[in-house]
Amino acid sequence: MVLIGRSFMRLLGAARLVIASGALAQTANETVSIRDGVFTAEQARRGQAAYTGPCDRCHGYKLDGASDDPDMLPAPPVAGAKFLRKWNSRTLAELFEYVRITMPANNPGYLSDAEVADIVAYMLSVSGMPSGDDALPPELEALANFVIVSQSP
Repeated sequence: MVLIGRSFMRLLGAARLVIASGALAQTANETVSIRDGVFTAEQARRGQAAYTGPCDRCHGYKLDGASDDPDMLPAPPVAGAKFLRKWNSRTLAELFEYVRITMPANNPGYLSDAEVADIVAYMLSVSGMPSGDDALPPELEALANFVIVSQSP
């Protein structure tokens, strides 16, 4: 019964994410590519620390989806070319909300909004995106202005 409740809540959260991201994308005045330095190096370092433990057990210390636990099945990569292709043309608001409401899989919602923003910054850093002068904000409205681009123009 508890599993059904959690599954329902995840489904409800995912539906809310789709609706919210569509509305946010429509109201975005100016979009910025993740290739434009949308996080700081310090934020990515904090994200690496926050990633260790709740994330690396499933997604691997290289963020490539190869679990560090031999008893775990592989998980999707959360950095690199395959990850960027999967999220291409979507906003960081969508990625942030997905991570916030579904991760870690064994305890969704465990991470604070600031930790999620830091982890997303770390994911971008490992994906080869450059750091910049401003930290990635933990607010959906602001994150809707940042678009994931898998390849440079």
